[in-house]
Amino acid sequence: MPDSTANRRLATILVADVDGYSRLMRADEEGTLVDLRAHLAELVAPVVERFHGRIVKTVGDGVLIEFGSAIEAVRSAVELQRGMVERNAGTPPDRRQAFRIGLHLGDIIVSDDDVFGDTVNVASRLEGLAEPGSIVLSASVYEQVRDKLALPFRSQGSRALKNIDRPIQVYSLDAAALSQDGVRPPRMKMPVRRLIVAGAAIALALAIGEGLVYVVDRGLLGSTMATRPPAESGLSVAVLMFTNQSGDAAQDYFSDGLTEDITRALGRFKELTVISYNAVLPFRNKELPLAEIGGALKARYLVSGSVRRMGQRVRVTVQLSDAMNGTQLWSEQYDDELSDIFAVQERIARRVAGTLASSLQQIALQQALRKPTDNLDAYDMLLRARALSADPTRNANRMAREMLERVTQMAPGYADAYAELADIYFQRATFGWSEFAQQDVETAIRLSQKALEIDPDCVLAHSVLARAYTSVLKYDLGLAESERALQLNPSDAEVMLARAAVLLWTGRIDESIATAEAAMRLNVSIGPEASLNLGLAYLLARRYGDAVRLLEAQRTRYPAYPLLELPLAAAYAELGRGTDAQEAVEQARLKNPHFDIASFGSRFQDPALQRRVEESLRKAGVN
Repeated sequence: MPDSTANRRLATILVADVDGYSRLMRADEEGTLVDLRAHLAELVAPVVERFHGRIVKTVGDGVLIEFGSAIEAVRSAVELQRGMVERNAGTPPDRRQAFRIGLHLGDIIVSDDDVFGDTVNVASRLEGLAEPGSIVLSASVYEQVRDKLALPFRSQGSRALKNIDRPIQVYSLDAAALSQDGVRPPRMKMPVRRLIVAGAAIALALAIGEGLVYVVDRGLLGSTMATRPPAESGLSVAVLMFTNQSGDAAQDYFSDGLTEDITRALGRFKELTVISYNAVLPFRNKELPLAEIGGALKARYLVSGSVRRMGQRVRVTVQLSDAMNGTQLWSEQYDDELSDIFAVQERIARRVAGTLASSLQQIALQQALRKPTDNLDAYDMLLRARALSADPTRNANRMAREMLERVTQMAPGYADAYAELADIYFQRATFGWSEFAQQDVETAIRLSQKALEIDPDCVLAHSVLARAYTSVLKYDLGLAESERALQLNPSDAEVMLARAAVLLWTGRIDESIATAEAAMRLNVSIGPEASLNLGLAYLLARRYGDAVRLLEAQRTRYPAYPLLELPLAAAYAELGRGTDAQEAVEQARLKNPHFDIASFGSRFQDPALQRRVEESLRKAGVN
């Protein structure tokens, strides 16, 4: 047992043992022991050392390993399982050994080079849940690696573990996903994923598994939903291998890596069914009709592109095509500096994914709106409600709310329906269409939480919660929810706008502006609430010209929205445009006959910001 002077530290614990070890020992005691020792010496020890772990101890057929990094721990686990598959090749079936691996992150007690504590116990119990050749990890590990490792994690829900007094959220990596050739390409053909600069030399270093691809085939609706499969939504898309037009084959790693990053980023949009990177690899450099490629990949839409390096700049051209008829639907060109090549790769991938997703969602909406209203299922009805919610009027809000109520009745396991309905209630409260605004905000929070009970990764639910919590002055909760949404999908413009809103009300004005402007680069059609927030941020940053340009355009786009004239009038006043300010104030009074200047901006965490907005409004003639 540890003594009173034992040290504590945070660590990721990996526990592995051999499945069916007792059976193997009964059949061939000496041979089994020899094989196990060989696996430990020739595979386990080198892999653990490579990923900076420490073998704490081996007990019988089991090994306990400590890592300072959750990422390195998972990488090590994946390499161990892959290594065992390779080592078992050619071995008679009755002699093959397979590891089961469990991982947990938490506080440990270290004494005499041994480790103790709840973290070790949980890791051991998780190992017991693992199937041969698979990996089971707790949520504490998953949250650290989910956005950093391209691995096909699967949620196994909350599990009760023996002698652990609380349920543990569990995720797994199954043996098939880790070993099949369809998931892992040949090592020598994988794109390089990192550069390490040492002096004047540049060494190419492979990430775990040389870039294990992210197989994306997510259901469009909740797992308990009994409506049509996602492929029937028509939003199936494949990202074809980008071509390297730099004239230097050594630059293939960049175009390959960009293809993989865009595939992964698109996979975070749950409305899309994204074909895996590996499935696309066989079509590299093949001149085939788009219809043939789309048919082979079962993808309705195809993304293609090229990369060209020009000195210290890179240009990426991207096209979106309809595979059924070969029509190009959208194209865009991106230019960037090559100061940090992988930062550029990630930045472009996010921008491409965000704009592509917006275009594909608009296509889905147009398809749904062309269908007769008496022949709608839950997904199409949700799309129609979403279109109505973009119209900032009381009547459209009511119609969208009624539609979404029907969707939740038709498909009670559809998380996005509850999240969309929460958004509608929040709009009704904040746009001034409710006599019981506080009650509507509480309803929005309750519906968002319901969505997260169905799908903890529902991005929209986290985004609505971020805005709703902030509106009731629960700033820490709002920030946490906006951060969670951004972790789930950093390419989603709506997620970024929700984050910008929280940053605005918590007083982080410059960050709010930068985030909102980044969102507008992905989707220029931001809604009236986001426009109001950005207009206020410009006003507080004393960027009055930017506020006027934005708010004039958005006032024309959303003439019924009741609040845009207010920050516009304030910006006019600060620029000395008294006549324009007076006209904007008159329009604001028509839309807001009971406007109370003392309550406008009361959501700011810092009262000084509210006072600054109030001063500008008074300059414009609001009293």
